[in-house]
Amino acid sequence: MNSNPLNVTVVSSSDADERPVAIYVHGLASGAAGTTFGSLSRKFKQYRWITTDFGEDILVNKLILEYMISQQNPSLVVGTSMGGLTVLYADAPNVVKIVCNPALSVADSVRNTIGLGRHDYFCARLDGVQSFELTDEMCLGYETFISRAQLRLGKESYAIFSAHDELLGDEAALVAQQVVSKAGYEVLVDQKGSHRITSSTIKIIGTIINKEPEQ
Repeated sequence: MNSNPLNVTVVSSSDADERPVAIYVHGLASGAAGTTFGSLSRKFKQYRWITTDFGEDILVNKLILEYMISQQNPSLVVGTSMGGLTVLYADAPNVVKIVCNPALSVADSVRNTIGLGRHDYFCARLDGVQSFELTDEMCLGYETFISRAQLRLGKESYAIFSAHDELLGDEAALVAQQVVSKAGYEVLVDQKGSHRITSSTIKIIGTIINKEPEQ
């Protein structure tokens, strides 16, 4: 029996040790070698950070993340944009979830901002693939998945939104805030941030993971 049915290649910030594990889930067009993974692992060294390449299929991404959670037993999962969307729907009741600018309007963003067609990845991928294609069929798949799937809470659940999101748009971001808040996520607003994680976003993440535990 294949113990790794999804053929997930895990990238770790360091050799296995006794620190609690944190998983980072990158956004669309990025990969395990993206800069945010390095920034988080350098800033929050109390965790051993791991990640992998995620693709354009949200359902497959959800399955990959849930497989990693089952194998790695993380304490924390952080996702940005499409990665944040993946974290929202992943079944992880014993994990602290932090989603940053989750792309609930990903189909509209692809059609109206990113654009349909072939695009290059922002960084080198583990499988060596250099580009990917976005189609209207994929957009319909995103819309169907989001309309049918249930948002899942973690042990604690937080959603960070930038006050002005240049990719998702302010209106879509406000709608997303309402959706995740209704589902039980605590919403925080990054007044200085952008769609991608910035130093101000990392500072907010730090206030979450470094807070005193409830008595």
